[in-house]
Amino acid sequence: MMDKYNFKELFNRALVKDAFDEEIAIVLSGQYGRALELLQDAEATGLFPTLVGPPGVGKTILCRYFASLRAQQQKNKNFYWLTMDESIKPSHFLGSFDPAITLNKGFVLDAFNPGPLLSAMLEGGTFLANEINRATEYSQNTLLEPLEESSVSIPHLGRIRADKDFFFISAMNPEELSGTHRLSEALKDRIKVWIKLTYPEKSTELDIIRVNLPEHFAIDESELELIYSIIDETRKNKVDIDVPASIRAGIAIAKLLGRKRQIEREKGVSEKESVYVYLSEIASHVLLGSIKPKPGVKAQDIIDRIINKTLGA
Repeated sequence: MMDKYNFKELFNRALVKDAFDEEIAIVLSGQYGRALELLQDAEATGLFPTLVGPPGVGKTILCRYFASLRAQQQKNKNFYWLTMDESIKPSHFLGSFDPAITLNKGFVLDAFNPGPLLSAMLEGGTFLANEINRATEYSQNTLLEPLEESSVSIPHLGRIRADKDFFFISAMNPEELSGTHRLSEALKDRIKVWIKLTYPEKSTELDIIRVNLPEHFAIDESELELIYSIIDETRKNKVDIDVPASIRAGIAIAKLLGRKRQIEREKGVSEKESVYVYLSEIASHVLLGSIKPKPGVKAQDIIDRIINKTLGA
């Protein structure tokens, strides 16, 4: 077991002191450039936006990039986010009282640990409510006062007003996906800019795979094309597949193929003719967890048909 000293040393070494010191690999062509402009327009007009799109199309990374630009412009490097699910409660947004301190001192400010939404409001930072429609309506209602009145009431402490630079963004999957809840009408009314993202066009998606592929995992353009054809085929098959492969699946396949190529280069051999064998095996492993088949349909059967159609393997 790790001792306390080693834990503290390793933790402090790994601690991200400024989230925006990390380089964000992003592609801003096509829909992503237009979405970024809309986020900036929403901020300039004081309107709160949401990004709507299927899993893995880059909603979160676009929000992170926007927040980093905002931080550079305003010298405010505070960005908070909370990913929703049914277990999220208002205290996860706002914070809670430390039981030990509260027992000794009562419900005082010293006993309160602020949550990410409250911190962003106090500091004038950016707050992302990620997968907002996975939260229950009870939790969604926590956002009504901050979005309408730029204020929030903290039990036992009082009502605070948000800093003028506070900015709220949300992101969500389409309502038809399982695990989502309908946004309450009251919350919908407070979100004024709806930005739809879909699976990007081919050239943009290939660019995204390239920027996420480490240099030592380089692969040929012809291999990238084959990877895209596999991923795209999952999106065309609406009969058997509920949720197709995302951009992340393409990146994963490319990295695993790049690893094979790296081993070949280190051994000084070239086995380009094996690309179909490599890809059929790699794609099978990646797609098994990257697609959601329709009820009663076996994922492996779909994968085998897609690989046979795209690779002839």
